[in-house]
Amino acid sequence: MKATLKNVAIVVVALAMVLVVLSAIDKASDIGVSASKTAIKVTVVDLDNNPVHNAVVTINGSTFFCDNNGNSPAIEIENLHNSYDKSITAWHTQTVVITKDGYVPTVVLNCVVFDKEMRKLTVKIYPIDESKLPYVCYVETPPSDYINQLVGTNN
Repeated sequence: MKATLKNVAIVVVALAMVLVVLSAIDKASDIGVSASKTAIKVTVVDLDNNPVHNAVVTINGSTFFCDNNGNSPAIEIENLHNSYDKSITAWHTQTVVITKDGYVPTVVLNCVVFDKEMRKLTVKIYPIDESKLPYVCYVETPPSDYINQLVGTNN
C-alpha cells in the first residue's frame, strides 16, 4: 500500500512540474517585459501569410530575431517619443526595420505604441524578385482621435 501511495505522489509531483515548465515556455517570449512597460511584439509573414523564420527586427538600434513562428520576442521600447506632437505622452511612434535574406528590406514608419501596453504588429514582407524593389515602406497613421482633432470632427 505504501509503495502505491508513494508512486501516486511521484506522478502528481511530476505532472505539476510538467505544467510549470509548459506554462513557463508559453510565457517565455514575454519574460523581461512587465505590464507597466511599453513594448512591441512583431510577427513577420510572407505574401502567403506564412511565418518568416529568423527575420531580423530592429528597433532603436537593437536587433531581435524571429522564432519559427515569425514572432519576435516582446521588445521593451525605451526612449519614447511622438513624431507627430511632442506634447502627446499617451502614445508614441517608433520605426521598425525588418530584414531577411531573400526578402526586400521593410520599414514601418510611425508605428504607434501606447504607453504601458504591449503592441502586437504583423508585417508582411516581399521576396526579392526581378522587379528590383529596393525596399518596402509602410507608414502607420496616428490614432483616430488625433486625426479627428486635426480635421475638427468628434467622430
